Amino acid sequence: MTVSTVLAGTAETIRAVLSGDVNWGGHVPQSVVMIGPGEAPLPVLAHAPAWDAIDFSAVQGPGVVLAASPPTVSATRAVLARAAEAGLRTMIVRDGGVHALTLNDLVGQPLRDVDWQRIRARIAGKRVLITGGGGSIGAELARRVATLGPSRLTLLDSSEYNLFKIGHELPEAVAILADVRDARSMRRWLERERPQIVFHAAALKQVPLVELFPCEGVLTNICGTRHVVDAAHAVGADVIFVSTDKAVEPSGAMGASKRLGELFCHALDRQGKQRAVPVRLGNVLSSTGSVAPLFEAQFAAGGPLTVTDPNVTRFFLSIPQAADVLLQAAALGLAEDSVRGATLVVDMGEALPVVELARDVIRLGGQRPDIDMPVTFVGLRPGEKLHERLVGGDEACVESGAAGVVAAQSTARDLVDMHELFSRLEALAQEGEADAVRRELFAALGIEESQHRAVVA
Repeated sequence: MTVSTVLAGTAETIRAVLSGDVNWGGHVPQSVVMIGPGEAPLPVLAHAPAWDAIDFSAVQGPGVVLAASPPTVSATRAVLARAAEAGLRTMIVRDGGVHALTLNDLVGQPLRDVDWQRIRARIAGKRVLITGGGGSIGAELARRVATLGPSRLTLLDSSEYNLFKIGHELPEAVAILADVRDARSMRRWLERERPQIVFHAAALKQVPLVELFPCEGVLTNICGTRHVVDAAHAVGADVIFVSTDKAVEPSGAMGASKRLGELFCHALDRQGKQRAVPVRLGNVLSSTGSVAPLFEAQFAAGGPLTVTDPNVTRFFLSIPQAADVLLQAAALGLAEDSVRGATLVVDMGEALPVVELARDVIRLGGQRPDIDMPVTFVGLRPGEKLHERLVGGDEACVESGAAGVVAAQSTARDLVDMHELFSRLEALAQEGEADAVRRELFAALGIEESQHRAVVA
């Protein structure tokens, strides 16, 4: 079966795909929508000066195929919205075939100037261990690391199922079923594996759940981080600590636990030979528990799609983008003394209204948001904010040496004081003293309990 297809693109990209080896999968290009000047090899249905000014009103048929990705994420989202208004599905020529647009095409922004030569030099021939190695981010990171020539790749996770899945995919990797909350286990396994680089991705990250169970958040995100970093430094390994924008001026227990993890790494990084470098990520799209799979499941069930608040925004990046960020951080942060005691922060573009992400899911499914399928609002949950920030008001940004990456520096904490704080929090958490844990968390960050309560009320 063949389908008459309309191509959209610049004259250059249209000529390139028509002359290239593309598996059109039954799509037969018959006409074009031109972006910018130039001559087209097929009849022109419409001209547009730029991608975000494209007009599909003259297009008849089931869909439109983009000859190449628009230059920015915002332009791609504009094309999708205009096509949906015209009742068209949007596809794209990529990897030698015609594929549907995905959410990964619509969020974040590619890391600028990824230095793969430097990354390979950092990883090749090294023993690398990834905690949370079976999770969404950890598994993608493992896939990338496996292609960079490590002498040994070890994946540590407390989830038997996740470890089984990634172990089946990467049989050359060493799989370890263990929990970062167990200090003796971390010392034992890292002593056996003796990694040179550790990516610490294991964490509890669901804001509402950690708000309900702050003791568990402390035991995993604070105590687990101390166990991993201490065990890594004991065998001479450097650590990349995966953090979150929720650590910036936190309003909930999860963000507070990650901020204290950052500060602990800063204290160690300033005083020792071995490195401990936090890297701050935004919301990683399609990772376990993220909003994207929820929206997709709600769409498949016939809607509505639920958003907390019409004004809520988040910084988004895809799982592959997150892996690139962490690898760039390993290549840069572990080599540059100028970023000691700082958190690396990547430019993730503009924060995206979450309601627009929900509408994009509806458009990708071939329906019109608020017409064919509604979006409803259910209210912010405990610990959530309307808007996240990438850098706090108490942090100073300095150049990191890489385009699109800054080092956020803050007042140094004393390492002895950090260990004492973590020990107090661990004792309270083990006793299940949730209220006391919250008070200690926020007092350690100079946040008044009343401020915290005002956010979650």
